[in-house]
Amino acid sequence: MKVSKSVCQNGESSWTLGARWVFPIDGQPLEHGTLTLRGGRILAVEPCGSRTPDTDIGNAALVPGFANAHTHLDLSGLRNKTPPRADFTDWLRAVIQHRRSQTREQIQKDIEHGLAESLASGTTLLGDIAAQGLSWPALCGAPLRSVVFYELLGLPRARAHQAWAAACAWVRQHRPTSACRPGLSTHAPYSVRTSLFRAAASLAQQYHLPLATHLAESFAELRLLTQQQGPFVTFLKDLGVWDSEGLVDKPETVIDLHAKASAALFVHANYLHPSTTIPQGATVVYCPRTHAAFGHKPHPFCEFLAAGVRVALGTDSLASNPDLSVLNEARYLHEEFPDLSGEAILRMATLSGAEALGWQDETGSLAVGKSADFTVLKLPNTDAGNPHDLIFSAAAAVDQVYIRGEKVYQADATAAAARLRTPSRRQP
Repeated sequence: MKVSKSVCQNGESSWTLGARWVFPIDGQPLEHGTLTLRGGRILAVEPCGSRTPDTDIGNAALVPGFANAHTHLDLSGLRNKTPPRADFTDWLRAVIQHRRSQTREQIQKDIEHGLAESLASGTTLLGDIAAQGLSWPALCGAPLRSVVFYELLGLPRARAHQAWAAACAWVRQHRPTSACRPGLSTHAPYSVRTSLFRAAASLAQQYHLPLATHLAESFAELRLLTQQQGPFVTFLKDLGVWDSEGLVDKPETVIDLHAKASAALFVHANYLHPSTTIPQGATVVYCPRTHAAFGHKPHPFCEFLAAGVRVALGTDSLASNPDLSVLNEARYLHEEFPDLSGEAILRMATLSGAEALGWQDETGSLAVGKSADFTVLKLPNTDAGNPHDLIFSAAAAVDQVYIRGEKVYQADATAAAARLRTPSRRQP
């Protein structure tokens, strides 16, 4: 393996990696391509033979860091404790009971555990729905990029007013940083008053914040909105928050109320009709394994993609999913939807998520000028007609994760030290 150092005209060192496959996203996969970095940014993405790599990582793939467009880090303590069940409101009761039993210190530990798991799975960008915005300190200090969505709940008028006042104060106190940006999340149509949806959209527009909401997540939600019947009525009465006058009448009303937000994310959308009009620039966030675990009817994401709607992937939380790996979400889709192209799946797991969260100018693809955020995947020792089959193989594994050109995760540091040598102090 040849190792050298390249010095640019401004005296700053550059570093070129070569790999069996490089996946830019905005272009075709490059067999034996190279990725050149300088100052934490991408200097070049080139085909085989254009540049001699300083480091050849061999049988591996370079892919953009994964973007998790929807998760709840504060629920990371619920792994295997609240399995999805047929009655969605029963599952919600278990999640609420857990939340109420946690101290702030326990919540922070769960957030940190979820963050560490996300990094280890190759995630370099995530959108976190945070009760009281509690994940902000941890994510501001984390190497990855993020959006912290402050969660608003309030169906009765008084609770909606309280939620609105708290959200306004939080937004004023939390300004964007180089790695962490604020957002808003109106929780769901069964927990948010119509006027609160409208007010949150106006606040998001005023501060140019992304706005997320759980929408059409269950059939029980549709029954509640259209008929004011079903298990949600009992659920809300038991919680002491039933107020039929505050409910929106259908999911499409929520979409209309969010239309003025600079960026809207409609999470789950399991029961949205495929012909539903999604505003330009908005995103449907699909959580494949959570959707499957609850036994929902087939998701309309393929129809949305065909209609030109942006669809991004999320993991939801460990309350409904075995892990926080966007790569595993993509693998599930690759296995369950063989007619869906690997290019489409990988884009949903990377650049589409970055676009949904407003970070597309910095990350989400391997493109000149963008931040050097990428994941190194070990590949199986097999051939494939389509290189995407290699990265979605169960044998492919996250080996290293880089953000701003700095390594933030190494699966096996001892093995990596024997395998890789590097030309500058910025590298492993």
